[in-house]
Amino acid sequence: MISVKRIVLLCLIAAHMAAACTTVIIAAKASKSGRPIIWKNRDTDSQENKFSYCKGDTYDFVGVYNLSDSSETECYMGSNSVGLCLINTASYNLQYAKYKGKMDQEGVIMRRGLATCKTVHEFEQMLRSTNGSRGVEANFGAIDAKGGAAYFESTPYSFVKYDVNDPQVAPHGYLVRTNYSFCGTVEDGQGYIRYTTANDAVYWGLLSSLLTPEFILTDVVRGLSHSLTGSNLWKTHWPANAREKTMIPFSDYILRFSTASSLIMEGVTSGEDPLLTTLWLSLGNPLVTPVVPVWVGSKDFQPEMLLSSHYKPAPLNAWSLAWKNECFPVKTPEGERYMNLAPLLNREETGYLQRITAFDGMTMQSARVLVEELHKDGNEKRCDIDFRSGTNKWKNRETGETVVCRREDHCTGNRLRPGWSFRGRGR
Repeated sequence: MISVKRIVLLCLIAAHMAAACTTVIIAAKASKSGRPIIWKNRDTDSQENKFSYCKGDTYDFVGVYNLSDSSETECYMGSNSVGLCLINTASYNLQYAKYKGKMDQEGVIMRRGLATCKTVHEFEQMLRSTNGSRGVEANFGAIDAKGGAAYFESTPYSFVKYDVNDPQVAPHGYLVRTNYSFCGTVEDGQGYIRYTTANDAVYWGLLSSLLTPEFILTDVVRGLSHSLTGSNLWKTHWPANAREKTMIPFSDYILRFSTASSLIMEGVTSGEDPLLTTLWLSLGNPLVTPVVPVWVGSKDFQPEMLLSSHYKPAPLNAWSLAWKNECFPVKTPEGERYMNLAPLLNREETGYLQRITAFDGMTMQSARVLVEELHKDGNEKRCDIDFRSGTNKWKNRETGETVVCRREDHCTGNRLRPGWSFRGRGR
């Protein structure tokens, strides 16, 4: 007979599984470009996410919020105009005295950090100033324009810092965090399988000198490997076409049913313009959602596909939710653990993931060329980005020179929505 205590425990575990984020911080010395990288997969029950540009008390910033957060008080990952980037994961194994205040305030803390802090050190000072009044049990991650990179495993009363630049702490120049803290008790944590999967992938990227945002996207976010079972969905036998329904177990991969968005942020090195910190955003589950590059320096002139209005999801978020629905056709609670592989990967190569992988490769290559050119030119240039009317447009504010990349010049073939099309053989 199952005890009441066990039932409660199972319910708590089920609730925790919804907030199962996976993150990585890579110090500048370990990345291929010499710039720090920070990434978060956001897992949450709040599947409708939105992207927004905000004017902070001290610094402007961009970030990801729940669509329901109309006042934008809780930011769950983002970057500000001086190059500070913040992320978090929920932690389930930290020990501390009962906190009587409101918990789950990670988004409030990160919004405040982006609005008021310039460096990882300043964010650390902000955390210290809130010891005893901070309703969180979380791992915060941060990088800055001066090369700072650290995790902060935090309770309401204290925190432990893990400096990614310290070889005693991070001998390979990177750290991974899921839903447990290294200073907590092992048996209470969550996300050990995802941790191992992500850590293995990043380590091989390090050995191959491939630690770039592109590698994080293809080999970590969408790697589709499982460290416990040894399976890899990229290497399995695919269904013949998108119509050949093929249900597979889908649990404890880095990507999950609950993954609502993903953000890879590449910072700058000392002396580079922090406004060129580049954010690669999937405003939806990356299984079915392409990445879109965004910059804080573009201010409120951001890609329209990422912008929500009248309390409705942004176009890209709405499309991704519809596409994900095809991949998870079982609507009972256990259906979240079983996925139809055919709409994602098939031998006709018409799967959503196959098409967006090819599309993302071209998007990231084009943006990479632009950003490197701007870095070479120094701080005298700024970029405007226009994703409207089927055009990606970058404009030099000083000279008026414009570089235009039309989607139809590069992407033809199977069209998913007007203005977006995909071609190529995928991974």
